[in-house]
Amino acid sequence: MHRGKTVFFIEPRAGANTFSGFMSIPLLGPVYLATLARQAGYDAWVYNENILGRSVTDDELAQADQLCLSCLTATVEQGIEIAQRYRRVRHARGLPALAHIGGIHASMMPEDVAPYFDHVVVGEGEYIIEGLLAGAYQERIIHGEPVNDLDTVPIPNFSLVKGWRGPRITPVMTSRGCPYDCNFCSVTEMFGRKYRAKSPERVLKEIMRYPKGYIFFVDDNFAGNTIRLRRILTLMKERGFARPWTAQFRTSITEDPSLVAEMKARGCYWVFVGFESINPQSLKDLRKRQSVEDIQRSVRVFHQNNIRVHGMFILGGDSDTDSVFRTTTEFVCRHKVDTVQFSILTPLPGTPLFRRIAEEGRLLHRQWRYYDGLHVVFRPKNFSAGELQQGVISCFNDFYTYTHALSDAISTGMKSMMAAGKRLITPRVPWPSFSGPLMKFVGRGYVKQWIRENASYVRYLRGL
Repeated sequence: MHRGKTVFFIEPRAGANTFSGFMSIPLLGPVYLATLARQAGYDAWVYNENILGRSVTDDELAQADQLCLSCLTATVEQGIEIAQRYRRVRHARGLPALAHIGGIHASMMPEDVAPYFDHVVVGEGEYIIEGLLAGAYQERIIHGEPVNDLDTVPIPNFSLVKGWRGPRITPVMTSRGCPYDCNFCSVTEMFGRKYRAKSPERVLKEIMRYPKGYIFFVDDNFAGNTIRLRRILTLMKERGFARPWTAQFRTSITEDPSLVAEMKARGCYWVFVGFESINPQSLKDLRKRQSVEDIQRSVRVFHQNNIRVHGMFILGGDSDTDSVFRTTTEFVCRHKVDTVQFSILTPLPGTPLFRRIAEEGRLLHRQWRYYDGLHVVFRPKNFSAGELQQGVISCFNDFYTYTHALSDAISTGMKSMMAAGKRLITPRVPWPSFSGPLMKFVGRGYVKQWIRENASYVRYLRGL
């Protein structure tokens, strides 16, 4: 079959959540692969429907000689629909159509998507993308290989992302893999338990390419190697990197307050931390390897260094009872966690949690679009599915209020005036951000929007 040179990499649009208006950034996988395809001579583009704010059109699909979908579990049904629509519009014009799929869901359940695509890529795709586009593989399911030297991965070309309006927030990946074995997480299944990382020098080379905006280090744990992190911070200082950045961390980073202080000095203004639960037994069940005391300490140490905290919680574990909703919101308010994501325990394909829940016959269905952490998709042990869904909605309603937003804005304003009076505001240390209060204010609207759009699903759960 003729394999043309125009290749579109598509990330299907995900459902709305509290932070979709703030963190509209592309998955890096499609951007890396499009960059490699462009280097190999293909007319490659990335269509990220979240960034476009719309679905890719039939006319756009008709232009692609080959289509590469990268899907999460929650977006794979949309990805299949796009592939089917792509074939229809191409065949209607008498043109051949080649559709490939990769990403986390395809890697975890390749047989689930194989009937809809010419090829399914399992795992990392950098080493096989050129051969795939050139027709070098006859088998339908292709297994990629881990990139052991991440310094060889190209710096992503974001100009290939259609609709990219500029680097307000630029995502940067500096590592893959995780040595931990949390039973709900698909990271280790996808990238392995070996922690692979770019060299500090390569990290600085990459972030110095982006002259404006914020940097978001999207690594699952930016401090997987604290010696490496210290070297990155040193290079930031030596090379004059002076822009704000954020990253994902475990609570263990705060065991060394001096390291957190250095992070702040080098521009860290916000951290994303997987707290998961304030129920000690749930932490054990999730194999999280941290305690409630670790969570409390981390919030305290980050705040002592004027770093905002985005806490991520998972509700609905087998050890949770109906009191978990009230106690969790009381905890985040008492400890003044700046912003919060409440997620429902979700058995994602490929994880130990999925295998156990499936074996116990507790999955409600396999309609993958609901496997997004915001919809109940299994039968909990200590309350009904409807009670779990309503409990998480109540957590969002209790935290994202206009009263909390106003209180946070006043507090931030006071800190700004005090910092200005003490001459603490410098080009390297910007004014305290009002994005936290804004997220609480706008987040309230997103919560209401989600409730409206998902009313039928909530009714379905109540009727079980």
